[in-house]
Amino acid sequence: MKPGRPLVALAALAALLVPGTAAAAPVARAPGDCRNPPAPGQPLPSNAPRDPTIARLGLERAWDLSTGAGVTVAVVDSGVDGGQAKLQAAMAPGFDFVPSATPPGFQRVAGGLGDCGDNGASHGTAIAGLIAARPGDDDRVIGVAPAARIAPVRFLDGIDNSSPEMIAAAIRTGAESGQVLNLSFAVSVDRAPIRDAIQYALSRNVVVVAAAGNEASNGDTKWYPAAYPGVLAVAALKQDGTPLAQSNRGDWVGIAAPGEGLTAPASGGGYAGVSGTSFATALVSGVAALVRARFPGMSAAEVVHRLTATAVPLGAARDDRVGAGMVDPFAALSAQVGAGPTASASASGPVPAPGSVRVLPRPDEGGGIAERWGRLLGIVGVLTVAAVLAYLGRLALRAARQRRNRTGPRKPVRDPGADPPDVRLV
Repeated sequence: MKPGRPLVALAALAALLVPGTAAAAPVARAPGDCRNPPAPGQPLPSNAPRDPTIARLGLERAWDLSTGAGVTVAVVDSGVDGGQAKLQAAMAPGFDFVPSATPPGFQRVAGGLGDCGDNGASHGTAIAGLIAARPGDDDRVIGVAPAARIAPVRFLDGIDNSSPEMIAAAIRTGAESGQVLNLSFAVSVDRAPIRDAIQYALSRNVVVVAAAGNEASNGDTKWYPAAYPGVLAVAALKQDGTPLAQSNRGDWVGIAAPGEGLTAPASGGGYAGVSGTSFATALVSGVAALVRARFPGMSAAEVVHRLTATAVPLGAARDDRVGAGMVDPFAALSAQVGAGPTASASASGPVPAPGSVRVLPRPDEGGGIAERWGRLLGIVGVLTVAAVLAYLGRLALRAARQRRNRTGPRKPVRDPGADPPDVRLV
């Protein structure tokens, strides 16, 4: 879980992929579509390394246990470019929320496809990609849950131009569309419609994951929906594992994830470098999808508890800047965790004492004679391999003795060398 040298390489890559720096012009607006769509991303350089977030989060090991298959993550955001190569196979039906002159002041229509962006940059597409980007023909950038699906819920005119009632309706729609709900926006005031919509989502057994926000608050202000009970509030970490300076802090922060120099699929094709609690939240939503896929009978509150109970503490056991610590996907999928809080309890949950989280054996994937026969063949295979290796070892020892008895100079050994407004998207 410690950041390594590959992070330096990706930092350089992310610096090249700053949103809005692509040479291509923004996509023309279709009738009824976004007013200001973001510029496309950039292709990955041919010599770019594999995204080190994969190694940093231990995703290769986690994918042995779960890839998020069967789980849908609803992304309430600026929309998702369903034509993005990394996301075409991940898309589920979505919705648009459009301002209206007639009560209740907005309309909900089928849609969600097409990223309306945030200040000229992709937002919802990046969120969706970090959650569920497919490997495709280039596995250097993959989402945390590469078999999960994305249900986009889009604010056509931007979330900062949306009323609390419209935001609440979008949250309710997201809660009806997926088993995990990603909310990468922050509201500075406790709004009753939004609060009620969150309670509705929790009542539907949906895991609600929300960004802590990027205002560098020191705990004197709560940001919603992240601060509502039952919501898993996500802080962002720098590449060195320390908290991102802009990431809000408070006793309502539940967990942290990498949130600096990430590489994400961009609307219009290509990739962009992204940073902030929005994108750290997407990583945690992806882990929640992995857990929901592996433990389909687990309640939303138990999923949140499992994520926080297995997080890696960063210094103190509990820190208002990072909550329980950095999310650990493999531990969340494989550790034996005690009973968690109820749905109405704090999202952060209790942090276990060191050594109190035990490894959970993989569940049997069947029973009966076929499985037992497979295990027997496996044992026989291991014994056979051991016997062959022992035999080859004896041959090698005999050859070595013969070489020592010969005269003449020894061949040199090859050196292998060294390893190379009050509401906003956040």
